[in-house]
Amino acid sequence: MKQMKIWAVLFSFILTISVLHAQTNRYEVKSGIIEYKTSGSGNMMGIKTQMSGTYKVVFKEWGNIELHQSTTKSIIMGREEKTKETTKIENGKVFVVDYEQKAIVEYDASKLMHTQYKDVVKSPKDVLSEMDGKKVGEDSILGYKCEVWEIPQMKLWLYKGLALRTEADIMGIKNIMEATNVQLDISISDNQLKLPNFPLKSMEEDNTPSQMPQMTPEQIQQMQEMMRNFTQR
Repeated sequence: MKQMKIWAVLFSFILTISVLHAQTNRYEVKSGIIEYKTSGSGNMMGIKTQMSGTYKVVFKEWGNIELHQSTTKSIIMGREEKTKETTKIENGKVFVVDYEQKAIVEYDASKLMHTQYKDVVKSPKDVLSEMDGKKVGEDSILGYKCEVWEIPQMKLWLYKGLALRTEADIMGIKNIMEATNVQLDISISDNQLKLPNFPLKSMEEDNTPSQMPQMTPEQIQQMQEMMRNFTQR
């Protein structure tokens, strides 16, 4: 798929700590729209990075149908770059929009159950519990009383399973995402969950080479430790 900076991948990972578990409700809220502001900065691989942007989540059916949209502006070594990302979760499948190739790649989440990433399809609280996450208190975001959870390198504010704020310090990049507008238990139309009119292809057909930047051995080890936290009890 398209070229992505490591910090962008990690930042998306923070919000989508769980992708889908189609047999259960992902949230304790039936539907909603949540808008976020995002920011990040730090020094990774000797490269100074700053980013800012917006994130929007639209969902219905207790989170089993959900659309994520983000726009991000990053400044890397003084050079400005803008990215747009759209992902849809729908009843056991994940659809990722590739704006460069003008295509939509379909991922079958059930296939993840046979990989080291099997826990990604679980609910946020299940994952947090298995990671030995600790509830460290309660706080209010936009008037919503949230449970505050801590796991290695990450802190989350959860309201009925919904992340209203996240903080992470990973590989030298500190990321913050916080809700700026929350509308819950509202009517969501199919049009609000619509993807671009691009051709659909399967994950097996997506042969576009990855162009991830190189990582130092220390950063690779840190990433592996983080992934182990998400895949082990």
